[in-house]
Amino acid sequence: REGITHTQSFHKRMKRDPNFYVFQHHRTGSGNTIDAMPSLMTGCLPYTEKGMKYAHAKGRSIGYEFAKEGYATASFSSRSLDETLTEGQWKILYDMLVGGMEYVED
Repeated sequence: REGITHTQSFHKRMKRDPNFYVFQHHRTGSGNTIDAMPSLMTGCLPYTEKGMKYAHAKGRSIGYEFAKEGYATASFSSRSLDETLTEGQWKILYDMLVGGMEYVED
């Protein structure tokens, strides 16, 4: 009850605004992109080495799933998809951003 008192605006929107979604059993990704990206794009939140290998394997991104089902796919990135993302420490995210995508814009 104490929480509702301090978040009245949130609770009003939750009950009245049909465009405001609250997931009862939501699990957040991480503030760390390397954890959050696999969580968002694969539905997995890898906590173990085995989980990380699974989530980071090429072909796991939802782009592949949507393309396989015949949906048009596109990826828009605010980060340049240059060698810093294809060769550096961030390379594990590259396939998640562009894999299965018909159109890629950075």
